Amino acid sequence: MTSAQAYRHLLTEELPHAIHNDREHRKYVLRAEELLEKKRRSAAEELYLELLTVLIDRYEDENHVIETPDPIAALRELMLAKGMSQAALSELLGSSGIASEVLSGKRALSKAHIRKLSEVFNVSADLFV
Repeated sequence: MTSAQAYRHLLTEELPHAIHNDREHRKYVLRAEELLEKKRRSAAEELYLELLTVLIDRYEDENHVIETPDPIAALRELMLAKGMSQAALSELLGSSGIASEVLSGKRALSKAHIRKLSEVFNVSADLFV
């Protein structure tokens, strides 16, 4: 059986379609995880996994909106993930007073601070705006 025939067989067997509810979403996620866990996937399975991923992403984009985190909460999480202390943040921002005021919410991040933080944490500057 050719790769195209095998893919056609998968499509016929499982009849994928746009996801309309959380039950269908769970079903597609489980199937995608099943394919991802396989040590070796056929070309047909790779194509099918790609299709499932597109359908899952579309449903999640439309139905599972993620709130933008508070910039200071995001900074705290990034510091925790990187194992960065407040002292290290102080060095990065220029003084312990600035770091303390930023973390307590008494001071906003400057554009220069945002640039430095986005570079150090390798994230979009928009996260800190």
